[in-house]
Amino acid sequence: MRWTQGFIAEVSQALAQLGLRACPVCGSADALGIGRFPAFFLEGGPPGGDDLPLGEDDDYHLTFAVRVECTACGHLMLFDAEKYRTEDEPILVRDRAEEQGQVPQ
Repeated sequence: MRWTQGFIAEVSQALAQLGLRACPVCGSADALGIGRFPAFFLEGGPPGGDDLPLGEDDDYHLTFAVRVECTACGHLMLFDAEKYRTEDEPILVRDRAEEQGQVPQ
């Protein structure tokens, strides 16, 4: 799965409006790039640790993060994708390799 191009453009514009136009570490203005793929974080521990009674859910929170990295110095920033989502528009699409049953290596 990857971000839609429209979502990447929205995030880029929102981050620029917040003042993130250059790397906060090295100051490079042209080196920030938004990753095409989401980063996933599972808060609350690994799933399946304890067997819960049928019908009860683990108390875990899955976060989809937008990855912004400086290609000059390697500084990495993560932003919660839900903060940039507008309406019910899809923000993720399948890669062509995923649609054909192939996984990129």
